[in-house]
Amino acid sequence: MRGLSPRERIMVSLVVAAAIVALFYLFVYTPQTTREQQLTATLQSRQTELDRLKTLAQTREQKEREFQALSERIRLVELKLPPEREIPRLIRQLQDVAASLGIKLTLLRPGPNQPGPSAAPAGAPAPTPGAPGEAQAAPARPGQPAAPPRYQLFRLDLAFDGTYADLMAFLARLEDFPRFLVLTQVSIAPAELPRLRVTLAANTFVLPREAPTPP
Repeated sequence: MRGLSPRERIMVSLVVAAAIVALFYLFVYTPQTTREQQLTATLQSRQTELDRLKTLAQTREQKEREFQALSERIRLVELKLPPEREIPRLIRQLQDVAASLGIKLTLLRPGPNQPGPSAAPAGAPAPTPGAPGEAQAAPARPGQPAAPPRYQLFRLDLAFDGTYADLMAFLARLEDFPRFLVLTQVSIAPAELPRLRVTLAANTFVLPREAPTPP
């Protein structure tokens, strides 16, 4: 830079400084800034995915707890469902309850077994209160009979003459009855006062008798 005036030297220095700054901006600052933006976007994306997975994990745990609770509830209900072969025992138990209260049943009429309700899909109306859910049977293949329902509805009609206190005591004993019973109708008519003529209709759900294994 010999032979240059001080002003020219200053101008040359400024040009060199500007070139250095431009090179730094183009080859260092800009790539680093772009890289930082990419890393920030990746971090945000992964954080969003992590939050989604956490929410999904919490939902799964909640659904698993609900499934376990529902399975336990179904198991407890099934414990109170008499198999079809135990229907006579169920009738004897009702007779024993009435006898223990000093009530003489004037009617104890079992009805025929009927197919139980099938479970409705999610979002569909719930089955009759007190009735256990049913798994929907798979459609039968051509040439094969349809699979029988898992549970069958079993109806009982009962009647007796007694006082109002007898009726309340009998209903209280049915609440703790060892079998699953759902009262569907209670009819009361006056008899020789203070006695009443009581008619009850109840449903229970029985496990069908196993079909014999073909030879």
